[in-house]
Amino acid sequence: MQKNKKLYDEIDNYSEKYIYYKKIINFKTVKNQIESKYKSFTGVKRGIVALDTTDKIKFLTRLYSCNKAGLIVFISNIRSHAELKKEKIKINYTFRKDKLIKIFDTKKIYPNDLAVILKTSGSTDSSKYVYLSNSNISFVASEMNKEIFKKKKNYNEFIFAPIDHAFALGRIHSIIKSKHSMTLIDDYNFSNFYDTYKVARCNSISIPSKLLKNLMEMDFMNFKRNIKNLEYAQVSTGYFPKFLRKKFLDIGPNLFINYGMTEAMRTSFLNCKKFPTKIHTEGKPFKGIKIKILKNTKKKFGQVYIRGKNLVLGYSNKNLWKSKIKNGWFRTGDLGSIDKDGFFIFHGRDIDNINVNGINYNLKNVENEIKNFFKIPNIKILNITKKLNNFESTLYLFIDKKIKSKSIYLFLRKYNFNISFENIIFTKEFIVNNTGKININNLLKKINEK
Repeated sequence: MQKNKKLYDEIDNYSEKYIYYKKIINFKTVKNQIESKYKSFTGVKRGIVALDTTDKIKFLTRLYSCNKAGLIVFISNIRSHAELKKEKIKINYTFRKDKLIKIFDTKKIYPNDLAVILKTSGSTDSSKYVYLSNSNISFVASEMNKEIFKKKKNYNEFIFAPIDHAFALGRIHSIIKSKHSMTLIDDYNFSNFYDTYKVARCNSISIPSKLLKNLMEMDFMNFKRNIKNLEYAQVSTGYFPKFLRKKFLDIGPNLFINYGMTEAMRTSFLNCKKFPTKIHTEGKPFKGIKIKILKNTKKKFGQVYIRGKNLVLGYSNKNLWKSKIKNGWFRTGDLGSIDKDGFFIFHGRDIDNINVNGINYNLKNVENEIKNFFKIPNIKILNITKKLNNFESTLYLFIDKKIKSKSIYLFLRKYNFNISFENIIFTKEFIVNNTGKININNLLKKINEK
């Protein structure tokens, strides 16, 4: 029986390149730290180790040393032992003063290929604990590397994303596996973006789509001026509109877009320069992955289902995972279609679409129209009931600029957006996480305050 290949096995020959994190660090130094840390795990039973990402070099050292030892890594920025004990995952070990210590006894048996547990939350579910396998991450890294990196070119990729998310975690392993350099930082404020890019001499970036969108919209000329020598941007899919994709390509660098989520990482991939007539799509699925569209109406799009090598092992909540699986296909909660050439088109989250008197509206598009017309910095439409029919749904509009409700409704009627809101709430408290997503729970509290 063949032994399961670990992530550690793929970094064995990576010794010549560097990581820029506060200072230039040769990966050979990190590799020596990994070996030293691994040797200190003598006699440790297999279980779950909590790792925080506060110190990026310590994180990488611990991640790969734990992986080599067959330990499962739970990535969380919670450092307090008392808080870790409150997690729904029974964590067996954590680090104290750089030494592995036991919190709980190891009892539960986990799948042999399980490598990483990420705590994540989507727009329709509460927080979930997702099981990622060695083979999931390895497969995705291999496919991405084939598509992105050109031979005889050296890349220093600026990973402008928090590494406790699947997007950046996957990019880190891809870079290490491909023997290129990478740049990591602590703070994801835009003020640090250009300075770090220049000082570290980066020539490529990976960034969540919402953050790239914000960078370009804030000051496009400044963005264009400060990304000289950029080979490409690698972007997670999301609401990154076609006009911004085209605007980015007009500057010169390539744009790579992938569709996926933590549960089904990098399902499809688009090389925008190679397929300029397809930049409205999210590309084709990688080999070994399939996308199925389930239509139950006469619409051109339907529910998106995925199966293949990128599909994770599941959730810690087995019943929740079973509810998402249908005959081996994962139900994403997204809407999409596939064109005649096999390119996947993303139509948004199911919950972001609403049917009003037989007409379908994408709430993200409505948000953008209101935002652009009234020049509102932050805006969010929440469908509180999660119902897709206008007779059952309850919509709230949140804005951070004082505008008369009448003006908004006149605008909506003029452009045939026949939707109404339970309330229009003005608030300056738009809390955004490190990937640019708005904290929904904070806005929900505002409803109860009114």
